[in-house]
Amino acid sequence: MYKSNKNETKKILLIEICNFIDYPIGGYLSFAKQMLTAFGNQLVLVGLSTDNTPTGKWIKKEIDGITYDYFSVGKVKKTNKKTFIPIRLKSYFLVKRYQRQILSIGIENIFIQTPEVLFALNRSNLKNLCARIPGVENPMSISRYWYGKFFTKIFDHFYFRKINIAKIILASADNVSIHNFINRGKGVVPISRVIQFPTRVNTDIFRKTQKENERIELGLSLHDKIIVTTGRLSQLKGWKFMLDCFLKFKNIYPNSIFIFLGDGEDRLKIEEYIDKEKIGQNVKITGRISHQLLAKYLNAADLYIMGSYVEGWATSLVEAVSCAKPVVCSNFSSAKELIENGINGYVIENRNTEEFVRSMLDCFNIPEENLLIKSMEMQQYSVSDLKNSILKHWKLI
Repeated sequence: MYKSNKNETKKILLIEICNFIDYPIGGYLSFAKQMLTAFGNQLVLVGLSTDNTPTGKWIKKEIDGITYDYFSVGKVKKTNKKTFIPIRLKSYFLVKRYQRQILSIGIENIFIQTPEVLFALNRSNLKNLCARIPGVENPMSISRYWYGKFFTKIFDHFYFRKINIAKIILASADNVSIHNFINRGKGVVPISRVIQFPTRVNTDIFRKTQKENERIELGLSLHDKIIVTTGRLSQLKGWKFMLDCFLKFKNIYPNSIFIFLGDGEDRLKIEEYIDKEKIGQNVKITGRISHQLLAKYLNAADLYIMGSYVEGWATSLVEAVSCAKPVVCSNFSSAKELIENGINGYVIENRNTEEFVRSMLDCFNIPEENLLIKSMEMQQYSVSDLKNSILKHWKLI
């Protein structure tokens, strides 16, 4: 049995099936990396390997200059393509397979984010579980796999009975969505244990800088209207809707540029649609980029847009507001808590392209002072306070 070095700090076992660096991209990884920033090697990590990291045993692994106790449940090749077997299902079986070895390290404070990890762990091993829910929707109802919708009811039946063992549930969603979540569980989970917990932002990186300087550094025009969006390139992010809106916006500003900051399984579909509409000179996809470069693009932009069908407390949106950008977005959980119509952007109730584009144009009349005030408000979601915010609700043993 592998044993970690003992110290006075109570350790936390963070189980997130990622490499804690850059794969797989998305909100789960972003928050996991924020946990590393906040807690350092007070965390003991369970993840996966995308390099030569050994699997199936406890090792020491260095991430961003800090050495962690690390257990990899499997090695995978980085890909943006939708796999034949869902990644969630693979993760469930991998955690289930190595559960005994994982828990042999003897840490009872366990932090998780995903239902597949929750289902894989035996109830008897979850003495002090903290579960963060990045969104409170039933994942089967928004699955990328066509057959997912047939499992929505059975998922809820087992999920609420299992999540009820958590000492605290951190829900990254607005209050309306949280109450809908409680009601969906038919009282199995008491509302006293569910805490609204917005996602965090690194305000040292995501802050306002000079637009002109960033454009020069990125090789972007100083005169064109530049619109950006961030996040995984997937159908649920509403990429086609955003492109359709941009096509109409481009009729007004012919030299405008729309940049997708990110990557994902729908990249090829997006590129095909761009070719079909003959807007390759006006639409760019950066692919996977660092947070530092992401912040530069945000600051170089005139406007930030989101067309998501579903979000939790959208990290991407918090980052854009932190950079003092005006925003036009669809109405998803947390949108109205971050965006005030006419103050720092607009939340569109329906998916009407005409209304969306009108709001994009109206954003150019929003006073800079409004955007700066909203940017300062994002300090309350700073990653620097993440550790205190979690431990305020979760008592370690």
